[in-house]
Amino acid sequence: MNGGEPVAVWAEHSAIGHRYEELLADGTVLAWTEPPVGEPLHEGADDPDHNPICVCPGQWPTAFCIECAGCSACAQCSCPRPRLLGDDGS
Repeated sequence: MNGGEPVAVWAEHSAIGHRYEELLADGTVLAWTEPPVGEPLHEGADDPDHNPICVCPGQWPTAFCIECAGCSACAQCSCPRPRLLGDDGS
């Protein structure tokens, strides 16, 4: 850590989530929140059709490019010849 070791730690837990704060030795305060236990970090992430990478239906991109980590089917991939996941390269 840049600010040194924590000298004080504060945590608040409620039904809507958890908030944490740390006071570091240099006076810097680090603060973050987390969802309640069992809840997803991002809204919709628990949906069986949630796809965090692109707008392709389902949980995974239709054509995931290994080179740029984008979806070729959604035009995220700008590689001239995308190397797709599962493609044997021939």
